[in-house]
Amino acid sequence: MSEEELVRNMMALDDGLHRIEQQSQDQLILLYEDPETFGAGHFVLYPLHGSSPRFAIEEQYPPGVDWSDEDRVPVSWTWASEARLPQPDGSWPWVTLSEGEVASADYETLLHITGGWADALCELIAREEALTTAPVADDGVGRSGPGRTFLA
Repeated sequence: MSEEELVRNMMALDDGLHRIEQQSQDQLILLYEDPETFGAGHFVLYPLHGSSPRFAIEEQYPPGVDWSDEDRVPVSWTWASEARLPQPDGSWPWVTLSEGEVASADYETLLHITGGWADALCELIAREEALTTAPVADDGVGRSGPGRTFLA
């Protein structure tokens, strides 16, 4: 691929990730991170309220090009779906649940994978919020009598 095509794909991926963030209706946040410092990726989606799970995307460069090269353009991206899971020693390390690599030309596949992850997480967040209800403030009047159970 030409450098122009690689740059176009990189920009299209960035735009697509921002669309996914916007479609999450303020449930997810897209952060730009430094994988050398934070260990996740260049693009990382987190739940807005909480830090786990996360979806990390890391740019991959051609041989001889690294993170310090200001003119770097990725030729592919690796991705990982990760969650913090408790360990017997009491720690909560990041554990990779699924991962893969996508070539620059296939950036739409990466957006599809990322969008699926985001949709699933947003659905779980919505379910959790639906289960969090206000305390019942019912005095129980009119609830006793034959044929009634504690559910009715």
